[in-house]
Amino acid sequence: MELIFVYNANTDAVSAITDYAHKVFSPSTYRCDLCALTHHNLGQRSAWKEFKRGTNATLEFWYIKQFEKEFQLSTEYPIIYERRNGELIPVMDKYKLAEIKNVEKLIGLLTLYIGLNQ
Repeated sequence: MELIFVYNANTDAVSAITDYAHKVFSPSTYRCDLCALTHHNLGQRSAWKEFKRGTNATLEFWYIKQFEKEFQLSTEYPIIYERRNGELIPVMDKYKLAEIKNVEKLIGLLTLYIGLNQ
């Protein structure tokens, strides 16, 4: 199984600094719920690192500009897809990700999804 995670962020320096400041000073209005779940201000959450190391799924991580260029697709971000037979199938959209309150819940849902779809 291959899961594709698309953050509601970009990789340029200005975006990175702005996102960091936003997370620190106004975390409740930060625009990437996926980023907030998987990362804290100093990097990836340890539970997320463990999940990535331990899963048998292939995980890809993208930022908006690179994703749209590669896949010729635009949507609302963040989003998680499964790539199956060359097609991208939405697994969790921005609304579902906004409902998830912690990384452990995200990991549980992804683990269940992976188990049911293998």
